[in-house]
Amino acid sequence: MTIAPVLGSNHTLLAFNQNYSSWSLRPIIFIRKHKLPIKIVSYNLIGSEAVKAKVPTALLPALEMEVAGKSVIIPDSLAILETLADLFPVQVWPQDALLRAKARTIAAEMHSGFSNLRNDMTCNLRARYTPTPKWSDATAANIHRILTIWQTARAEASQLPNDDGWLFGSFTAADAMYFPIVTRFLTYRVEIDETKFPLAKAYFDRVLRDDTVREMYEIAYNEEAVVDRYEGVYPGQTKEKLVV
Repeated sequence: MTIAPVLGSNHTLLAFNQNYSSWSLRPIIFIRKHKLPIKIVSYNLIGSEAVKAKVPTALLPALEMEVAGKSVIIPDSLAILETLADLFPVQVWPQDALLRAKARTIAAEMHSGFSNLRNDMTCNLRARYTPTPKWSDATAANIHRILTIWQTARAEASQLPNDDGWLFGSFTAADAMYFPIVTRFLTYRVEIDETKFPLAKAYFDRVLRDDTVREMYEIAYNEEAVVDRYEGVYPGQTKEKLVV
C-alpha cells in the first residue's frame, strides 16, 4: 500500500550539483532509474541562501513533499530512499527477506562509514586523475572492504533467476547508495584486481554501462558550476566524459 494519495502528488527533490554531491546522486539515480514523477531542483553546492530558506541544516538532498496542503521536508539520502517506498509502488529493497536485510546492512554501512575514502576521494564525476594517487592504509582498507561487499553480494545474486547484474539482482537502494563509489573509483582510476574480485569488477563495469548512469554523467559534465576545493585535489587532473 502506498501513501501517495494521502500525501499528494507534488514532490520535489532538492539537490546539490550532480558533479560534486555524492549524497544527492543517491536519490537522483533512484528517481531517474524508476522514472518517478518527482521534480529535481539543483542548487550550487556553495553559498546557496535559497537552500537555507527551505532546509534548516542547509544540507541536501532533501525531499519536499506536500502533506495536507503543507510543505514537509525529508532530509538525508537514506531516509529519502525509504520514503520513496511509501510514495510509489517501486522496489526499494530486495523482495527476499534475507537479501533485504543484507541490502539494508550494506546501505547502512555506506551511510555511516568509509570516512577515509570520502576525504581522500572527493566526488567529481567529470574529473580523471592520472596517475592513480597513492592511498593511505586506511583508505586502502576502505577500498578493499567495498570490493569485498560487491564481490559477496554479486556471488549470491548471480545465482538468482532474472539476475540483472546489480548487487542483489535487480536495482535497489543498495545500488543507489554505492553508485557514487563507482564514480569515485573511475575518477581516481582505482584498479580492481580481477583475480581477487572478478564479480566486483563486473559490477563496476555494469553500473557504468547503464543508460541512466550515462545520462547522469552527461548532465554532470555539462554543469556550469565549478567548486575549486573539489578540483585539482591531486596532480594530473583532466576533464573527461564517460567513455565505456
